[in-house]
Amino acid sequence: MVIKNIANSKDIKIEEGIITEIGDNLEDKEIYDAKNSKIFPLIIDLNVKNSESLSKLNEKALKGGVGTILMIPKHKPIYNKLHLAYNLTKEKDIDLLVAIEAIHENKLTDIHILVDKGAKALFINSDENLNLIKRVFQYAEMLKVPVFVNANNKSLLGNGQMNASDKAYSLGLEGIENYVESIEVAKILELSKYFDVKIVFQSITTKESLALLKNRDRNKIFVDVCIDNILYTDDNICDFNTLFKTFPPLRSEKDKKALLEAIQNDEIDFISSNHISTNDEGKDVAFEVAEFGIAKLDKFAKQAYSLGIDDKKMTKMLSTNPSKLFNLNEGEIKIGNKAKFMLIEKNEQEFKIKKVFIF
Repeated sequence: MVIKNIANSKDIKIEEGIITEIGDNLEDKEIYDAKNSKIFPLIIDLNVKNSESLSKLNEKALKGGVGTILMIPKHKPIYNKLHLAYNLTKEKDIDLLVAIEAIHENKLTDIHILVDKGAKALFINSDENLNLIKRVFQYAEMLKVPVFVNANNKSLLGNGQMNASDKAYSLGLEGIENYVESIEVAKILELSKYFDVKIVFQSITTKESLALLKNRDRNKIFVDVCIDNILYTDDNICDFNTLFKTFPPLRSEKDKKALLEAIQNDEIDFISSNHISTNDEGKDVAFEVAEFGIAKLDKFAKQAYSLGIDDKKMTKMLSTNPSKLFNLNEGEIKIGNKAKFMLIEKNEQEFKIKKVFIF
């Protein structure tokens, strides 16, 4: 197949699911006319919670321009061979990578066995027993798998419902201070110096955390930002709007500005969805008992590519950098890569995924 008339690329030839040529006036028996649409690699989303069936995730991912997801075991446990086997089911169009809980109920899981069985990453909460975290880093170093870190301290979190701010005070809601995150970032960052392991700080939200991570070793330490925190602020939680209750919480305008500045300065490695399935039963209740989370996997590409950030910079954070982290043969439109991409009609008034290619 040859795809022609692409707005932001020369013709692309695909053979057996691989990009084999990029150039002018390519020919083949099968021609697809892009009709001046733009082409982008499918997103590799590194933060999808396992909160719904794989078939539903598959459907939503394709609608949202996502071709590969990393399943994070935050909603349901993934710490044994049975959990892992279920999540590696092949009946789907997208590719699924699975992160396992490295620590479950204050004990190490069977990390070596689960990595041998197909797990691609380890997941920890930063406030676990530090000796156990040290051992997780040792395993990760030996097995050469990345560790994804949820940097939050539950003992400081209390019954926090949203960002600690005047808005929280006015609503009578307990706030979540910035230091709940930044203290844990500092701790894990210090411990990481003693291990040759790749560590991903997931869903960083605060300017204090960014300051700590600014001069990190970019070959070892990676920063992920949830798209919610560069789209919204805690001001969106007006009149107890539970649709914007999420975790980590939406922060202040100053924090959002710091995240956007870090993106412009190439200090952010990944942008992910932090998708978690929600429903009316979980949201149409009092704010204090409403579920945390914002569902957005089916509109992820539209949100990301409509932010006004340079398309190439955005593609790097959504697709190219995640591909490099896991040594995947995708994430860029180049010869030799898998033909996993989408055609998009995009202007100031409209964003539409015209076609998704997965061979």
